[in-house]
Amino acid sequence: MEDYKRANIPGSVKKYAKGDEAVLVPYFSGGEVYFLNDRILFSYHQQGRADFKIDYSLMFDTNMASYVDALMRGRPLKTMHHRVVAFVDDILNDDLNFDYFYYMAENVKEVKNIHQCAAYSPLKFWKTLSKKFRNNLVSLQLFRSIDCAEYKRTSNPKPRFTHREAARRAINFSHSYYASEEGRTQVLSFALMQRVILLQVIGMVKIQLSSNKSAKHKISEFFDYVNDVVGVYLDREAIVAHKYFVGPRLISMLEKIKKSQKAPRRLLKKLDNIAWDMAAPRLMETLIMSQGMGDFFIPMFISFDGGLKQVLKAYEVKGVVFDSRRGGLIPLPRVNTEDYFKAHGCADALLKISEKRDERSDKPTANRDTVHQLIKREYGVLRKLLSTRGR
Repeated sequence: MEDYKRANIPGSVKKYAKGDEAVLVPYFSGGEVYFLNDRILFSYHQQGRADFKIDYSLMFDTNMASYVDALMRGRPLKTMHHRVVAFVDDILNDDLNFDYFYYMAENVKEVKNIHQCAAYSPLKFWKTLSKKFRNNLVSLQLFRSIDCAEYKRTSNPKPRFTHREAARRAINFSHSYYASEEGRTQVLSFALMQRVILLQVIGMVKIQLSSNKSAKHKISEFFDYVNDVVGVYLDREAIVAHKYFVGPRLISMLEKIKKSQKAPRRLLKKLDNIAWDMAAPRLMETLIMSQGMGDFFIPMFISFDGGLKQVLKAYEVKGVVFDSRRGGLIPLPRVNTEDYFKAHGCADALLKISEKRDERSDKPTANRDTVHQLIKREYGVLRKLLSTRGR
């Protein structure tokens, strides 16, 4: 397998994932991925070859949705203008696939009384959303209706939908996404995972800023925090935490949070945004299991800053094993977690996670209310810590 050189990213997309200025962040760390399932094995055994389809999509987040809204309404993007316009031009010229499922999941906070919205008509539900969110959704519908072949010929980004048609589609799409039983269940499950990650992020920052102790000591404290407070251990976040303790600049989105005479403004919102970025790989995994419009699906995230890239780089995934019928996905990291912590002299600290596995399992299943109360409590402790004079 060392000599396997089949690219998993289409050639039209690959050029946007290279270099320091790359705006695409692929889920898989390497450019080559080996695809295998029962049907491929059977076909290869019977015919000596197997044909299968690979789908891909570029995931839009809130920033990208806002950029699209500005462009569709003819507004400038200030310092980001040239970079975003150049990338959007590439999307249209190369007719690249994109989606905004992450944007929808990220903005579940815009939905009031989500458990009751199934009873609302699409229009009534639409009116409960903020004006900015509604504008973005309409602009995304207009953007997706641009004829890429016509744009490539004329450079005129003319939507095929009228504004009225785009609004109608946005109304129906948002209602079906949040109000359907399947959509609501998926988005709430993902939102709960993001809250768990937020609770872990608060713990990381609190432990990092509490002392000048070694990274080895701090990761031991973090594992205690995971066992005693969070109740959920996550491989990726554990390695991110350790890298942050080793050198805060390795995780720049967290490095910016420091002690001062008073806590930074809108700190919880900043931490929440960090947790959403750190949750992105998990939505990518959900999309991988969906298989898209092919036999396999390759998700890629659009990011104009290096924060998410650092998170994915900290826990590089070389492959996944998943069950498309019953659900469930296991990422296969390039570096085994146990090997990673052993190499950094933290094997004893990691033992705390395995030793307390049953204890964590015996705890009541986390829900939005319990996690919210824990976030409120731990955030209060963090704010108090940040408000003290720096050392």
